[in-house]
This record gives sequence, C-alpha cells and structure tokens, in this order.
Amino acid sequence: MAGRSIRGGQDLRKARNKRAVGRKILIVTEGLKTEPQYFEGLSKLLNARAVQVISVRPVGLGKDPLSVVREAVARRAREQRGGDPYDETWCAVDVDSHQSLEAACNLARQEGISLAISSPCFEIWLLWHYANHAAWISGSEALELLKSRHGFAGKNLPADFPFPQYEAAALRAAACPPNPVAHRPPNPHSSVALLVGVLRAASMRIE
Repeated sequence: MAGRSIRGGQDLRKARNKRAVGRKILIVTEGLKTEPQYFEGLSKLLNARAVQVISVRPVGLGKDPLSVVREAVARRAREQRGGDPYDETWCAVDVDSHQSLEAACNLARQEGISLAISSPCFEIWLLWHYANHAAWISGSEALELLKSRHGFAGKNLPADFPFPQYEAAALRAAACPPNPVAHRPPNPHSSVALLVGVLRAASMRIE
C-alpha cells in the first residue's frame, strides 16, 4: 500500500525522516540564568528561519568548569542509555579566577566534549552584541556595562536583547589579539562563536 500522505501531498514517512535528521545538541553552562537564556533565545531565532528544528537543551549549573564538564559527561551518558543520544555536547565556561579550567579542558578533550570558553566571563560575549571592546576588562566591569548601558537586570537578559547581532559579536571576538600566555585564554576572549556556528549550521541543514 502506498505511503499515507499529509496536506500538500507530502509523504508521511518523508516528514518523519525529515524531523529525525535534526541535530540534537546538549549545552551545559556554568551560569544559571544568563547563558541558558541566551542559548534558548538564539535557538528560537535560528529556528524561526530554519528548515529543521534544532533540539538544544541548555543546562545551568552555577559551578566551576570541571563540574560543568563532569555534568555534561553524565547527562550525555544517561541520554545514550535511553537510546536517543546527543549529536554534540558543549560546555560554556568562564575563565574568571577558576583553578579547575585546565582540568576541565583535559577531561573535555578525553571525552570528546567541545568547550566554549569566555574570558573573563560570558558577559563579554553579550557585550560584543552591542559594541566593540578590545581592552582588558574584569567580570564585574563587563556586567556593570551591561547593566548601565544596555538594560540588564542582574543576570537576566533584557527582553530586547539583540540576538541577531551574534555575527557582529563573532567578528569582534575574532578581532581581539592572540593570547601572549600559553594555555590560558587572553582577556577579552570568547570562543562562543564556535558554538553559535554549530547551532546555525544545524538549523540550516536541509535533508
């Protein structure tokens, strides 16, 4: 018997297959509010103009980088046991004054988990959505700029956050000078653009 069709004459089996090829991405973040809000908002923006829906699950821990990577390993393993594994697993972590960053990098490399590292903190990536900033900055200074100039309230993104400016943020991040000290990201720095690129590519994937 011929495959059932849905409106417009589309084969139902093809529709199911099309949904199945969407990439499933786990993002575990250090922050409890800002990072999950950002990745959820960006995913909505990309899905609004994408053929495929991305399955993105941002999880905020409020812990140090090593704990974030360990949580990603555990969550990925649970999903694999359930028969619906993630296609990619990412951790978004800060440099700040953490002592566990190097250990987190080593564990992520061993486990095949990708890292999006920001220095001094994720707020520099958010700040680059509004304006360029190439000089050294502390985490508290970055947050204060977001509050005083761009309507941030604590760790929450404002309702009018300019998600479409992620490309401008990536260009500003790329323009920052390289790190003069080995094994430690410079200040300012963020590799969140790599993760954003993965989300964008997944959302535009057509099967």
